[in-house]
Amino acid sequence: MNNLILASSATEAAALEEAHTRLAEAAGTLGTLSNNLLAAAANPSGASLVEADQGALVEFAEQELLPLAAALSGAFLAANKEAGPLNVVAALASGHHARLIEATKGLEVQELSLKMVHADGRLQEAATAFLNQANELLLPALAQEPTLSLAAILPARTAGTALPSQAPALGGCACGGHDEPGLSELDTRVIPHAIRHATIFGALEGLNPGKGILLIANHNPLPLLAQLEQRSAGKFDVTYVENGPELWKLSMVRN
Repeated sequence: MNNLILASSATEAAALEEAHTRLAEAAGTLGTLSNNLLAAAANPSGASLVEADQGALVEFAEQELLPLAAALSGAFLAANKEAGPLNVVAALASGHHARLIEATKGLEVQELSLKMVHADGRLQEAATAFLNQANELLLPALAQEPTLSLAAILPARTAGTALPSQAPALGGCACGGHDEPGLSELDTRVIPHAIRHATIFGALEGLNPGKGILLIANHNPLPLLAQLEQRSAGKFDVTYVENGPELWKLSMVRN
């Protein structure tokens, strides 16, 4: 993410930035949906919750991850059917797409909570490998290839994953109250600056109503909060748990 990438045009440069944002948001949402599933699976009385979280995770994979992987894979295959440098990248993209399809189907068919957790782990591994390779290799190769248009390749954004309407799992209550120790932590200090906000927004979008994250930062995230208000006014209840001077912790719960 820190390397300079010379896109073939200004349009491609803008498309590259949008693509990196999409991938960062996907990583954030994926992490939250996985946490939702794990929390529900750990609840002895959460059978209905774990099924709902399983469905939300599968739906997200089908609506966002698989279209992204398919678009990248198809672009390379269409661009260079003969032997050449892009064939290696095409094979890599196709492999990621195939593994994501297999992992998504594997999660979708599970009926027992323990097997859902194992299937979720396989999906996380496949998705993480795809997202990392897409950022580091696939997108730069597309942006620098004059015969390809990344702007035309990227699939349209979906209207948003339909998250299940349900009472929250352990750690929350139907009235929106919350207990900070039960929140999943998101440490922004380990997220690259270029994709930090997109990753956080993705994580927040993956939350079910009444559930939240504990955001950890090394500065007061006022610009992030301003952006969040512009994107999702009134959608999240934000409370400072720790307010500097060296560390900031914010409880962010979806209404």
